[in-house]
Amino acid sequence: MAGGELTSTYGTVVWDGIGTLRIRYGGTPLRTRLGERTVPIEALRAVEVTDAGLQFVLRDGADPLQSVTQPVELYEFPGVDRALAEEIARDIGQALVRRDVPATASTAWLVAPPPAPDRIEGRDATLTVANGQLTFEYHRSAGRKKKALGDPWSVPLADIADVEWTPAAGLGARGHLRITTAATSGVRPKPQHDPAAMLTRRAAEADALFFAARLLTRIRP
Repeated sequence: MAGGELTSTYGTVVWDGIGTLRIRYGGTPLRTRLGERTVPIEALRAVEVTDAGLQFVLRDGADPLQSVTQPVELYEFPGVDRALAEEIARDIGQALVRRDVPATASTAWLVAPPPAPDRIEGRDATLTVANGQLTFEYHRSAGRKKKALGDPWSVPLADIADVEWTPAAGLGARGHLRITTAATSGVRPKPQHDPAAMLTRRAAEADALFFAARLLTRIRP
């Protein structure tokens, strides 16, 4: 197969027939902000075609954006032409075998994160990356529990073990960006009380997601 192009309600997927996917996102504000991303076949573990559509299954550790967005599936494409989807999936599957791409976790990032600033403002804090540290500057609205570790509170990037981003889900819900360190307790407070979390602004959720993905690549180069 020479390649193919699939149109979905969540964007367009172009397979070059050799070893590269180009995804032009659309359909939702977040996906539209993502624009176009390039995914090498080495980042894939499998391709599945279901009644819902086409889904790419990435290897763990291949895409920092996916690593921080577990509640949001960025590689599902509903509403595609099933016959063409099956043809592309079959061709990609054969390419995975030819290239002997392992199904194990990737030891390096294979998909670049979107550009992100070094500073982002949330509902209760502002986060800044500078001089090898992540600094939380809490807003006046933040309570005493939030400021328990100091205000501002800085943590070396080398001490950050993980980064997560959770979108706001439902009316009145609040999304958040949160880090985990070696000192993090197994039982965590709610994000609005957690010193290591920032409540995100609904209008800037994509910015928080991009910041989180970029931060993850800094702590796991």
